[in-house]
Amino acid sequence: MPFKRYVEIGRVALINYGPEFGKLVVITDVIDQNRALVDFPEQERRVVNFKRLAITDFKVDIKRHAVKKDLKKALADADVVAKFAASSWGQKLAKQAAKAATTDFDRYKATVAKAKKARAVRKVLNGLKKTAAPKKK
Repeated sequence: MPFKRYVEIGRVALINYGPEFGKLVVITDVIDQNRALVDFPEQERRVVNFKRLAITDFKVDIKRHAVKKDLKKALADADVVAKFAASSWGQKLAKQAAKAATTDFDRYKATVAKAKKARAVRKVLNGLKKTAAPKKK
């Protein structure tokens, strides 16, 4: 099966390791076979190793070393951030972030709700089993 995600100028990537974990960036230049120059409107331009990047399906149309104004316009035109958030990958990351932000009390409430639901399901199931069971002679 051929590759669909290539490292190229304008390719949107996700940082998968380090202090910027989970942030989207755009590849603005390829330095060598191991590193790329990445940028995003709210972040500073920096060099990142390819091992720390996860390439996405999204691409914006920019030139090499695009200035922030052009990058911001291209991202707004392509609506990349919203498309990524709507993708299954973005939803999975949002779900992980929400779970990591829960408190002990939130986890307790979820456990109680799960147990309550399980009791209701078990009660209905046992009732169905009683009515469906054949009578013994």
